[in-house]
Amino acid sequence: MHGKLKVGLEVHGYLNSGFKLFCNCRVDANAPPNTTICPVCTSQPGSKPMLPYRGALDKIVAIALMLGCRLNRRLLFQRKHYSWPDLPAGYQRTISGSYSFPVGVDGSFLGIGICDVHLEEDPARWDPETGFVDYNRSGYPLVEIVTNPEFVSSAQVRDWLKKLLTTLSYIKAITPDAGIKCDVNVSVGPEFKRVEIKNVNSLKAIVSAIDYESRVQLKAIGLGKQVLQETKAWDDRLQETVFMRAKEAAMDYMFIPEPDLPVITITEAYSKQIESSLPEKPHDKLERYVNDLGVERSDAEVISSDILLAGLFEKVCRNISPVFASRWFRKELLRVMNYLKKDVDELGFDESHITQLLALLVSRKISDETGRSLIEKLAEGPFDVDKFVKEENLEIISAEEDIGKLCDEVIRMSPQAVNDYRMGESRSLNFLVGQVVARTRGRADARIVREIILKKL
Repeated sequence: MHGKLKVGLEVHGYLNSGFKLFCNCRVDANAPPNTTICPVCTSQPGSKPMLPYRGALDKIVAIALMLGCRLNRRLLFQRKHYSWPDLPAGYQRTISGSYSFPVGVDGSFLGIGICDVHLEEDPARWDPETGFVDYNRSGYPLVEIVTNPEFVSSAQVRDWLKKLLTTLSYIKAITPDAGIKCDVNVSVGPEFKRVEIKNVNSLKAIVSAIDYESRVQLKAIGLGKQVLQETKAWDDRLQETVFMRAKEAAMDYMFIPEPDLPVITITEAYSKQIESSLPEKPHDKLERYVNDLGVERSDAEVISSDILLAGLFEKVCRNISPVFASRWFRKELLRVMNYLKKDVDELGFDESHITQLLALLVSRKISDETGRSLIEKLAEGPFDVDKFVKEENLEIISAEEDIGKLCDEVIRMSPQAVNDYRMGESRSLNFLVGQVVARTRGRADARIVREIILKKL
């Protein structure tokens, strides 16, 4: 028996803190090489680290709490030793290792155990082809989230990571443009020897790496070979894992407590202050929308994926049916946002004006077509929707006699479309309906127009 797949993740992301971890240098991904540096982050002789930046501590504690972790009250930085050109000191400062107390432990997120959440500094950026080292990144604060090896498929990993990123976006914990990197630990029984695939930097690559490595291990086991515990890299061009080195143990890094930094105490008052500021988790929000508000799951998933969109939705739902509002939010509001490539806060949507618009649609005072055009106009700037509809005479034409006259006119002027419809071409009916709606500038209800044209044909 070959056993089943087991996958664990070490997820790395840049904390959205603004400053480096142990100095006053700003975090600026667009800065020219070696311009946001100082003696501390380049490890010049005699330089000493400052106390860790408070903003980074706030973010890492918030992440641990969002993932259901138990907080450690004493945080101790370690020196993790290894020799690499991007590490000028010869060691990395991290709250991990043999003697450490991670920020958070024993958590759980969507059914997967969180082993620990800890904070560390990023090394510099080294180009192995040119030998050039850019120290701008040296000292950036990093979060590392370590899961238990409880994933059983690459698809489960992909979906879990998407939801993790949504959750972290709710508290603006990580820099959105920088993305995440994962060290992916893959093992296939019966002995479950762990192969670590380092620095995989996209969801697509993570899935491909897991699938490829599991096939390699299953093939080896099938041939009676032993799976070795080793470290590999993912080659995106070859679409395969490649050997890097034998797997290190903790002792290889020679962890020692950082003598230049004191133990950091996490007080009860501090942790409660952070916890009180946390929003409702997106997956809890999704389930509440579905179970308590009756929203379709597909609509709820889209709306809950963006905390600003969800906040606007909940304000609108105080006066509008959540089911009705959710459909317009998912389809039309998202359409405008995607077209303009802007977020909700950038568009400046106001809940009172969105509520006005949806109320007109609910009462059938305006057509769906008019509603869509008004949402586009609201994206340009707020205005009184009720007043605008009256002034522009946009209220729906409900008199069947008036619509009937327009239908007669369109049918008379479109003999080819009428003939095509009678020959079985259903799209011709849509053409006729569109012509009538266009003549009313969207004021005629397309459903009513359709019914009248069908009767007349």
